[in-house]
Amino acid sequence: MNRFHVQIPNQRWFEENIGCENACPVNTRAPQYISAIREENYNLAFKLNRGDNLFPAILGRICVHPCEEKCRRGLLIDLPISICSLKRASADFETHVPQKETAIKKRDKNVAVIGAGPSGLSAANDLARFGYSVTTYESFPIPGGMLNVGIPPYRLPREVVQQAIEEVRQLGVEVVTRMPIGKELNLESLRKKYDAVYIAAGAHKAERLGIAGEDLQGVIHGVTFMRMVNLDKNPKIGSRVAVVGGGNTAMDSARSSFRLGAKEVFILYRRTREEMPVDPRELEEVEEEGIKVHYLTQPIRVLSRDGRRVSGVQCIRNRLGDPEKDGRRRPIPVEGTEFDIDIDFLIPAVSQSPDISFLPEEIGLEISKWDRLSVNPETFETNVHGIFAGGDFVTGPRDVIRVIADGRKAALSIHRYLSGEVFEKKPAYFTAIREVHIDPDLEKIPRQRMETLPVQERGCMDREVELGFSREVAVKEAVRCLQCHIFTIFDRAKCILCGGCVDICPKFCFRMARLDEIEGDEKLSKLVESLYKVSLEEAQKLNLASVIFKDESRCIQCGLCVKRCPTGTITMEEYHRESGFYRQEI
Repeated sequence: MNRFHVQIPNQRWFEENIGCENACPVNTRAPQYISAIREENYNLAFKLNRGDNLFPAILGRICVHPCEEKCRRGLLIDLPISICSLKRASADFETHVPQKETAIKKRDKNVAVIGAGPSGLSAANDLARFGYSVTTYESFPIPGGMLNVGIPPYRLPREVVQQAIEEVRQLGVEVVTRMPIGKELNLESLRKKYDAVYIAAGAHKAERLGIAGEDLQGVIHGVTFMRMVNLDKNPKIGSRVAVVGGGNTAMDSARSSFRLGAKEVFILYRRTREEMPVDPRELEEVEEEGIKVHYLTQPIRVLSRDGRRVSGVQCIRNRLGDPEKDGRRRPIPVEGTEFDIDIDFLIPAVSQSPDISFLPEEIGLEISKWDRLSVNPETFETNVHGIFAGGDFVTGPRDVIRVIADGRKAALSIHRYLSGEVFEKKPAYFTAIREVHIDPDLEKIPRQRMETLPVQERGCMDREVELGFSREVAVKEAVRCLQCHIFTIFDRAKCILCGGCVDICPKFCFRMARLDEIEGDEKLSKLVESLYKVSLEEAQKLNLASVIFKDESRCIQCGLCVKRCPTGTITMEEYHRESGFYRQEI
């Protein structure tokens, strides 16, 4: 007999069924800010974003949006909501209204943050809101980390990053630039001066290809190349450029080479397009700009005519073997398929890693076998009291939203370490909704496409390519949202098992079954025992009742079940998960 597994909802169940919000590393309240955009309340949409992810204007441009992978619309109907682009819209159309700031009670302890990238800035932001004096030390001439020295301005305008940094500075955070730790200032002196230290120095050391000729003139690794480009130290690249890799740095290096005047730009990637880890939208823009991608291609030697400068690269074709740990299939070179490409410049952009050379051995910090600083993954504490670390510095390169999450969680741990206070998140709660408004053509509305700068106008490094949604398009895209933060709540005392909800539901969310057709956990057993004064197993044998249950993953919040129910058993209620990172209102 087929049996249905039934779960009694708890807080975790509700949160898991808001797929986008639950998938976000900082649990951004996406359905709530999208609902605000539906109502053209961009100030509220921005406030919700700023409370969770800190940098809406930045993340609305460069986030890898894991939320969209879990969007119910994408899983159930067609394509996911453009959650990331709507985040940007909240920032684009927010009108700053001066508000009375909640006074922050200052504490008598201070914290040093090494690195003014997204993880360091997010930690500094939250620590300042907790009342600590925070100083951030940055080795580059400008703060922002990879936001300013890794990502080009045509993807992330510099004024957008600067505005985010200024917001953190306004909290009293001091940002000291051109101050690499280990020279004029070392970690030991920071330990003596500050009550706690958070290391968020990023991953700025380029990984090598490990092939012959890699040290020739005209070979500059991707992370170094992009740093030069972003700091206006543009190298002479010639007319033919090859970039090795399939990640964001590779795409940025190729597109920047095009803007620096290269006539032909090639990307060499050892796997297929389907396994390339970049956003498909960026890959489309790469191809629009005339950059050629050679898939299943792997460089094996850098060539030179004069023994000093690169003149070409020798490659070999690959085939795909069995999947590796990350799920992608392993590239296997095919013998006899070698070929040469004439180039003037080569940019290996395969990966980057943290530089731990500034960590003094005498402090006794534990280093992993991968030459990275070991930390407690939950608290971000190192084995040395008072020193914490997070972001790319402990994991290697990741996306911005995940390192922001590290910074925020580390700030909570540092607060607990310094104050002894255990921070408790505000409890979730429901509010009743009288009527859910959905567009009658909800399922027919296509995902809205963002306008981009014409290709012929993309020769400038500073002109942003993606132009953002207009207000009208943002609202239209927001209307596509299925509003998964709204739930049908049942009062079983009123239900007469008429089956009206089962009959009217257009998505077949509801089922009616005999008690012996269901199974569940201990909570279900206790519920049955409380109702029938016998065990679940005994109640099933006696066939004491029928049950109605719901598959939440299919619901589009149409509200027809509420209108059909003759006893008022079903109500529509909005689930609120409060931002739990700090007590002060934003």
